[in-house]
Amino acid sequence: MLVILIFIAAAAGSYFFMRNFSQAEKQVPLSPVQSPLMQAGDITVLRIYQPRGGRLEMIEKKIPKRISSTAIAEAVIEEFFRQPLAEGVSGIPLNVKLLGLYKDEAQMLYIDLSDEVRRNFQGDALSEYLLLSGIYKSLVSNVQDFQDVKMLVEGRELETLGGHFYLKYPLKDMLTTELRGDTRI
Repeated sequence: MLVILIFIAAAAGSYFFMRNFSQAEKQVPLSPVQSPLMQAGDITVLRIYQPRGGRLEMIEKKIPKRISSTAIAEAVIEEFFRQPLAEGVSGIPLNVKLLGLYKDEAQMLYIDLSDEVRRNFQGDALSEYLLLSGIYKSLVSNVQDFQDVKMLVEGRELETLGGHFYLKYPLKDMLTTELRGDTRI
C-alpha cells in the first residue's frame, strides 16, 4: 500500500513539474515591439505575404517605426525571411540574409540576397512562384515609392532561382500578368 501511495505521489509530482516546466518555456519575454511602454505611434505594422500550403498567407508583424521607405523595405525583407518556429511548413529557404537594398533613378528597387536563397530553395514551379510573389506583394503592400523589384544574389543578376522563372527581368510583369483568353470559358 505504501509503495502504491509513493508511486502515485511521484507521478503527480512529475506531472506538475513537467506542466510548469513546459509553460515556463512557452512564456516569451516581451520584445521591444510588444512592450506596453511603447506608444502606438512608435510601431509600424507590416503586412508580410508568406507561402504556406500552396498559397500566400498574410501575416501582420509589428516593428519599431521606421521613417525612410528603404528602411521599411529592409524590414519587410528581413521579416519575410525570418523563419517562424513551429508554424507549419513554409516554402521559404532557410538562413537567407539581406545583403543590401538599392533604388535607382527609375525607381527600380534592387534586393540583394545571400546565396542561401538559391542553395536552400527546394520546391517546384508553384513554390518558386509563391516565394517570388510573396516578396513582391509584401513590398508593394508596405512601400509605395518604387516602380518595380529586381532580385540579385550576392550582388549579381541570377538567371533563375529554382529553374522555373527567369529572374533577369523585374518581378512586376512576371507576377502581375492576368490570364487573357476566351471570355466564354
